Amino acid sequence: MTAKTAILRTTAAATVLAGAMTAGGATADTRCGVSYTIQPGDTLYGVAQQCRVALATIMDFNPNLDVDAIPVGARIQLAEGPGSDGETRGTPQEETPNRYRVEQGDTAYSIAMTLGLSLQELMAENPNLDPLSMAIGEALDLPDGDRSATVNLSVQSGPPGGEVTVMARDLRPNDWVTIGAGPQSSEWQRIREVQVAADGEVRTQVNVPGWADPSDVLTFVVDTDRGMTYKSGDFEVTRRSSDGDHGDDRGMALEGRVNDGAECYTLTTPDGDVYSLVSDDVEFTDGEYVEIKGKRADASFCMQGQTTVDVSEIREVRAPRD
Repeated sequence: MTAKTAILRTTAAATVLAGAMTAGGATADTRCGVSYTIQPGDTLYGVAQQCRVALATIMDFNPNLDVDAIPVGARIQLAEGPGSDGETRGTPQEETPNRYRVEQGDTAYSIAMTLGLSLQELMAENPNLDPLSMAIGEALDLPDGDRSATVNLSVQSGPPGGEVTVMARDLRPNDWVTIGAGPQSSEWQRIREVQVAADGEVRTQVNVPGWADPSDVLTFVVDTDRGMTYKSGDFEVTRRSSDGDHGDDRGMALEGRVNDGAECYTLTTPDGDVYSLVSDDVEFTDGEYVEIKGKRADASFCMQGQTTVDVSEIREVRAPRD
């Protein structure tokens, strides 16, 4: 898209916004009213998406809410109005100077006018903003307020159920974000919600999803309420180590039958998975049923199987009965 096209689109959006403002449309609202009753299977992330309310706004209205254990039947406040205790609560005020949180009745035009901005400036800072469908609590970036968050992991590999510390910085202070994980180029799945610290950092320990399979390559994500999803580097899922087996997180322990492959020897496991085998110290014998230990090879010319294993130990074992 050329710069000229971008300007034309922004100008067109501004025209639509102005018309929506004079017609009384495009005001922020929730799809679930001022409160919502938790149903079986609900998660806080799902409620936020369903009701078009920012996680941070839900937490501001419900400061005592336990995000990891929300009981079915609990009534949570979503917007200004009577709460579960009968009191009327107002929309919490945003204190961050370079961000504005949408309040009930706001339009993009009214926000721009209040803050002394043009519609073009507001849209330029928020290119993913749908001005005709804003959510209460949605955070809008203001000029000179944009950041680029980074996500790092304490380890780059591990088995299903293993612990991983997700660390992110340069997030919006005191925001609520969702931590998730998923295969590359696929949809990620929610793990938990956490609050960003006052310094804009998140550090939280999560578990590698139990649905992940060895040899999967995952990406952990930090998802914000502003349509931004920040991703980690690759995380390799490994097999669970046997008791007393310690070592490199990338270590692998497999058993199966050795075959003389096209370029390299291969190992076929009882589950039918195929791995290429290489080693500087170990010899392979076609047809043997073995147990091997090693690690994922950094590079290999072998083209067969899920990955190539650099074998450090091998021993012949009894094959399982069919």
